[in-house]
This record gives sequence, structure tokens and C-alpha cells, in this order.
Amino acid sequence: MAAMNRSTVVGVFTDRLQAEQAIQALERAGFTDQQIGFIRRGEQATGEARADTGTKVAAGVGGGGVIGGLLGAGAALLIPGFGPAIAGGILASMLGGALLGAATGGILGALTNMGVPEEEARYYQKEVEAGHVLVTVKTDQRQQEVMNILRQYGAYDASTRA
Repeated sequence: MAAMNRSTVVGVFTDRLQAEQAIQALERAGFTDQQIGFIRRGEQATGEARADTGTKVAAGVGGGGVIGGLLGAGAALLIPGFGPAIAGGILASMLGGALLGAATGGILGALTNMGVPEEEARYYQKEVEAGHVLVTVKTDQRQQEVMNILRQYGAYDASTRA
């Protein structure tokens, strides 16, 4: 994750637990649900995606807020050309708005609207399609701190492709 001057930092995780731990660390560092977003591909349109989100919300609320607030904003989405996805935080709101507005850009459109260059956004879309978890953080002045936290939990990005 090379240092950058844009306001969105993106990390890719091959392991969902590591992504959840990174989100918890970001929250402990003071980042809010409005700044943190995540998305991962759902297994099927009706069952797993909704069950997974509901289970996580219940676990978060009942277990002292593992990442319940963020996952509480999560939604099972059916993205045209992509399929079922589980998203939360700022990515859920951007994807939901894009879908309601009949935009077909999905993840690519959401990321480019957040200031991620199109070539990188295409890379991230492929990573999610491959089953990896994408975590985004909107921050104006704490990019390096965010990159360090994401790396600590095993993230990579378009410049450090695994």
C-alpha cells in the first residue's frame, strides 16, 4: 500500500477473520462506520448472504459489539453483473445508492466515486469476485496510519499485489 494523496485507502484480505480484526482495530483507532466500508461476495442470492449478515449483527450486538455497528449497516446486495454481495459502512451506502439509481457500475462505480483510479478499482472488483474481502477507509489526513493497520492484519492493495 503505497503512500497516496487521495482520501480513500483500500485493503484486500484473503481471510475474512483478518478483515474483521482490521475493522475492529480501525474502530479502536477512532474511525467511524461512515469512514469504514467492506464488501465480500455472498455465496448465494437468498440464503448465505442474508444469514451471514444477520448472524454477524446478532453476534456483534450480543457479544459486546465485535463489529456489530459496522455490520449492522451491512446489507445483502444483488449487484448486476456481479451477483450477491455483503457490504457495510460507506460501501453499502454507495452501492445501495448506485443500485437504487439504476447505475450498473457496482463495485467499480462505487470505488471510482470514492476517488480510486479506474484501473485500481477494476483490480479490486476482480479481487472481490475471487472471494476476497475488500475494506475501504475514507480519511483526509491519516492514510499512512490506515495503511499500517490494514497491513498489520494481512491486507494488500493494487500496488502490493499478492
